[in-house]
Amino acid sequence: MTLDTIIAKTVEYLSVPSVVGHERFFMNYLEADFRRIGLDADISEGVLAIHGKRPFSSIVCAHIDRHGLISLGNGEYAYAAQYVKEIKYGQNNRASQTELESICRRFTGENVFAYHPETSEKLGNGLIESCGAFMAGGDSIFYVRDMPPAEPGTPIAYARTAGQEGDYFKGQIDNAISVGVLYALCQSGFEGTLLLTTEEEIGKSAQHIMRWLGREGIESQELVILDTSPYKSSEVVDAGTVVLRNRDKSQKFNAGMVHKLRLRCESLCIPYQFKDEALLAQGKDVRQIGSTELGKLVAESGGRWSGATVQIPTVLYHTSNETTSRQCIKNYYGLLANILIEDRLSA
Repeated sequence: MTLDTIIAKTVEYLSVPSVVGHERFFMNYLEADFRRIGLDADISEGVLAIHGKRPFSSIVCAHIDRHGLISLGNGEYAYAAQYVKEIKYGQNNRASQTELESICRRFTGENVFAYHPETSEKLGNGLIESCGAFMAGGDSIFYVRDMPPAEPGTPIAYARTAGQEGDYFKGQIDNAISVGVLYALCQSGFEGTLLLTTEEEIGKSAQHIMRWLGREGIESQELVILDTSPYKSSEVVDAGTVVLRNRDKSQKFNAGMVHKLRLRCESLCIPYQFKDEALLAQGKDVRQIGSTELGKLVAESGGRWSGATVQIPTVLYHTSNETTSRQCIKNYYGLLANILIEDRLSA
């Protein structure tokens, strides 16, 4: 059964750590996994490209990095997204006190493990017992009980496993769930190209996509970008909703493609919500409707590339208990299978 395959592959993928900035082992793992079902694959900077029998007939993107911590040495650990942005890219975008406290809540009380970024070998386990949110430096510093000394730069991942609880699926599912769906789509006959990207959680994945598309000489306004979408309450998740967008806070998307997605949901009787429309109806302004990988891609490329997003709603976003429903997964897969395999959206 396709749903069982998606859930099993997502659980499998979540067993392989992929903390932002330290995704290479997971990229290698995915390359081997997709090759086993007969697909070509290659890794370049920030992108694992997977090709079916008709490369570039459709291009679908999803990110593979996840949140975690990085060892600073001396028993202190930093939030990986902050650390990698500062160390690798020289960007120190100070978080607000509210943001810092939110980051702390996600991790405090969680079991975690350190791993070797090249081999994925586990180097030690521990329990996050406290976090200091330092407004002056804009960083969150964590303290982990029982963790053996870890060299500076060592990534630290959530230890909690994913699984089903009744009609729900829980775990650190952003965005392994999309990769599980893509695996099932490839098994079912998807013949285009997948771009699995790193560093989305620090806003750099769009640059990796642009570099890859430019190198390959591909011009497209019909990219499909997959991701999860956060909600505070579970109504949208319980309804099995697929989340679409006309735009994010920075850019509008391909209006014709977005309209076709709306019509396709209606023809398939799949419940959908345009998140930007819902947020604006609640009195938010455009600056408050969220940022997406596609919005960054459109903005940073000056509109050279565009497309549409298809997202699966979740609650408890960016935690090890992030939750969606079995019905959401079914509808997410059903829409994507329809537009990418059964009856291409551009047809």
